[in-house]
Amino acid sequence: MGYQLINAALMHFRAVKARAEANLEIYLQNSVGVGEHKDLVEEVIELTKLITEADEAIKYLEKQQ
Repeated sequence: MGYQLINAALMHFRAVKARAEANLEIYLQNSVGVGEHKDLVEEVIELTKLITEADEAIKYLEKQQ
């Protein structure tokens, strides 16, 4: 049971990280297509925070396995 809980949490944080990385890639490579966002720098900062927080959670959970 414990393994399943950790595995589910790992999958969650890996998905959060992957989604944030994909969005960040779009902002950095094709910023022309994201005109509805007023503050692109703030978006990049928020996505970077999501990536680093997810990465830290993944590292922690991997140690618990």
